[in-house]
Amino acid sequence: MTPQRSRYGPIRLADQVIHYEIAHRPRVTRRIHLELTERGGLRVVAPRRISQRAVHQALASNPRYVARFLDQAREQWAKRQPLRYVDGEKHWLLGRRYPLDIWRARGARPSLEWLHDRIRLTFPAAPEVDAVRDLVLKGYRQRALSDFAERLEAICADAHWTQRRMPRMKLRRMKATWGTCSAKGVITLNPLLLRAPPHCIEYVIAHEVCHLRQLNHGPRFYALQDQLFPAWREAKQHLHDNGHLYLQL
Repeated sequence: MTPQRSRYGPIRLADQVIHYEIAHRPRVTRRIHLELTERGGLRVVAPRRISQRAVHQALASNPRYVARFLDQAREQWAKRQPLRYVDGEKHWLLGRRYPLDIWRARGARPSLEWLHDRIRLTFPAAPEVDAVRDLVLKGYRQRALSDFAERLEAICADAHWTQRRMPRMKLRRMKATWGTCSAKGVITLNPLLLRAPPHCIEYVIAHEVCHLRQLNHGPRFYALQDQLFPAWREAKQHLHDNGHLYLQL
């Protein structure tokens, strides 16, 4: 039977919304279990005798377990589906996918260009996969430095507590984190965030700028975030649902 979206809607954990679909299989006769869909969503496989209402109640009674399952399953999916870094393979940039266009030019130095419809990489000879991977990741880092700095400056201009002064910004590739802010006011961003749509990048930067004033996640912090970036919930949800794609290596 084709999986169906639950008529009882998603489950919620704080400001996180988790949509799910329900499927029935003949071999599943005793209890429900969770699995990741092909698109990275949540599928609940349940015996036919268990109603949609009962499934929803079971999930809603332990939303932290469901969220933890999704995070771990998506992380494992990304590890099982590594990028191949070959000609024509599509890679994310600012929420869109562009194919790699690998050129060979005798005597050329390895280089990367972000074109309007592709990512062009030039090598003096047929490159090894590791060479392509290193050049792509270097390209993300170089572009992120300028892109993030520009967005950080614009956001700081709207955050009165920064007095329009730019905090120190660093880049570091992190396994499952988009950004951090230290007690000394240093903002560290994941260069792979450049793969996400612009509004998600701005949300992460705004989030860390709010930490310059409030290092915790208390009511005052969220009041600042609502003021600085009102659409943060949508952006956060997008990163939660699609972050495993942007973190692929």
